[in-house]
Amino acid sequence: MEKIRSSPLLCKAVPLLASVITGTAFASFLDFQTTNPFSVLFLFLLYPLYQNALQKRDKKITITALVSGFLFAMFLWARKMTFYQFLNSPKAFTAFIILLGLFLFFTAMTANLYEKIRNIDMNAPPPALTKKKKALIFWGAVTVMFLCWLPYFLYLYPGDVTADSISELNQAEGNEALSNHHPIAHTFMIKLFFDLGQFLFHDDNMAVGTYSICQAVLLAMSFAYLILTMYEFGFRKRWTALVFLYYAGLSYHACYSFTMWKDIWFAGIMTAFAVTLWRVFVRYEISGGKLPDIPFFENLMLYIMGAGVCLFRSNGLYAYMFFLVFFAWYHIRKKHFRPLITCVTALAVALIIKIPVYNALHVTPPDTIESLSIPAQHIAGTLHDGAELTPEENELLSHIVDVSRISETYVSEISDPVKNLVRETDNQEYLEEHKLEFLKLWIDLGLRHPASYLKAQVSQTYGYFYPDVQYWVYPGEFRNDNFQFQKNSLVPEAVGKLLNEWRNLYYHVHYLGMFWSIGFMTWTVVFMTGVVFVKKSKKFLLIYLPVIGVILTLMIATPVFSEFRYAYCVFTGVPLFCVIPFLNTGILKENITALPAKEKNPEAEA
Repeated sequence: MEKIRSSPLLCKAVPLLASVITGTAFASFLDFQTTNPFSVLFLFLLYPLYQNALQKRDKKITITALVSGFLFAMFLWARKMTFYQFLNSPKAFTAFIILLGLFLFFTAMTANLYEKIRNIDMNAPPPALTKKKKALIFWGAVTVMFLCWLPYFLYLYPGDVTADSISELNQAEGNEALSNHHPIAHTFMIKLFFDLGQFLFHDDNMAVGTYSICQAVLLAMSFAYLILTMYEFGFRKRWTALVFLYYAGLSYHACYSFTMWKDIWFAGIMTAFAVTLWRVFVRYEISGGKLPDIPFFENLMLYIMGAGVCLFRSNGLYAYMFFLVFFAWYHIRKKHFRPLITCVTALAVALIIKIPVYNALHVTPPDTIESLSIPAQHIAGTLHDGAELTPEENELLSHIVDVSRISETYVSEISDPVKNLVRETDNQEYLEEHKLEFLKLWIDLGLRHPASYLKAQVSQTYGYFYPDVQYWVYPGEFRNDNFQFQKNSLVPEAVGKLLNEWRNLYYHVHYLGMFWSIGFMTWTVVFMTGVVFVKKSKKFLLIYLPVIGVILTLMIATPVFSEFRYAYCVFTGVPLFCVIPFLNTGILKENITALPAKEKNPEAEA
């Protein structure tokens, strides 16, 4: 790199070559013909970017830009070309040019962005907030958010109840056997608030409405927790206001707050857990590396929200364990055991509830094929592509599924058809008993047909990493099996039509649609993780790990290629992830008197 910088000729030739490669990559990616003159524009736009990228940079920025650039390039390339095309020789060169061009572009772009924003801070000296002022900010935010969402409650009254919702409600009311296919913790929350509504109003519609209102208030409290924390840390009002508008103004927060889904609770819990981690690590920073006196409330939130992450979604347990490995590593090195004990205890309690307690309640676990949906998709996709099984493999699968129907049943983006085909055979006991043989078949078939496996994997998951995907967000059904509630919109038809058009506006308005894109939000998390690495102490990276764990589990075991509600916790956490890097903890340290006296660290103050 130094040789390039020291040579005037190379300083011009290298950016030009990079611009040509990236321009060719963009033109190929966008399916331009070779005669399309718009491809020339890429050269003029990209050349200054690459010239600027040649400037000498901090090693940390260079490494982060290379990692980010590679990930973003792979996110796009994997969907557009898919790996299997790279193995097809006629397309290999085009695929390589696209990957190289995208990698160069995203590396240069992120390097420039990291350089520009590394010195940006969003906070000022924090105000001295009394308990009364904090309560006013918190409950004021909750109230205003709820009022902003209220029109959708009236429009959706008594709330959205889907097939998943009604199954849980029937379990809650004793009409069906308890099953952990949907988290029992959420089923109990449904029972608590539905029964409260029945007790108060003796009406099914009002009972569902009671559940909807309670869920909306609790979700608003989770968001208000972040708003209050930003006030306490001295964030400038315009940034706090933007975060508030993100929660209060985007229609999916309003609609989801009144939808009977486990994903809503999980998203609120994940957000509150991440905010608590942020508060704890800021105290670490202020204390100069010594273990601070963490207030009882924050310890309690770590414990309750940590257990909630494990209990309110099946993949939440794995995301929490992924986070806990790194959390433990950090605290053991620092010999800070109290926060670690709190988080480990939360996991232990969750495991006790999920295993012996649920067993005592005779809770039925999810069926075996549910946990093997991605391997099943890989196998089905490979057979769909024309692969043949060995006699032994065919014999094994024939006990589980009608092998002759796999190819025609396979849908590349949703695993339910193949899973339901397995359920038709009704021999999952055999699958459970021969799970190791099934996994060996999966591995052996993958070694023989890697391209088909990669194709099936990308097709099943691309909505979680590729931004330009539009898929349904709001439920399109309403179920009331065994109950007497029904849809009864409380707003005029014209108002309801307007609200429905408003919540679907993202389909038609450029830029706005990115706020509904799972892939774009994944990109945002990756980019902001890079900003934290460049700007902050590495311990702040731990705050991002739970939601990164969720994204990884979706990539491993999602039943649908782009289910918005499965990734809703990413959307609720993004405002936090965007403000973490821009908190100047030095300002907080200088103004530590703004913290309540009992929460101060005497050593840090000294």
